Amino acid sequence: METIGIFEAKTRFSELCDKVFKSKEPILITKRGVPLVKIDPVAYESNQKSGIWMAREGFIRKYGDLGEDLDLPERGNESIKELFEE
Repeated sequence: METIGIFEAKTRFSELCDKVFKSKEPILITKRGVPLVKIDPVAYESNQKSGIWMAREGFIRKYGDLGEDLDLPERGNESIKELFEE
C-alpha cells in the first residue's frame, strides 16, 4: 500500500482519488509519519460485494441464518403483525 503525507495528499487529492479508483489499491495518508486515514476504492461492480454484505455472510456462517420465524414485539394496543395483516 502506498503511503503519502497529508500535505502532499491535500495538493494531489483529485489525482490520488483517480489513482485509487483505477488501480483498486488503497492509499494510506499520514501526518508526521503517523497513519491518519486510508483512501479505499469503493466496490461498485456487480461481482464485487461491499463490506456490509461480506459482514452479513460472515455473520450467517458464524451464527446461521435468522430465517423468517422471528416473533415481532407487541406495541401499544395493537401488535405489529396486525398492522400488516390487513
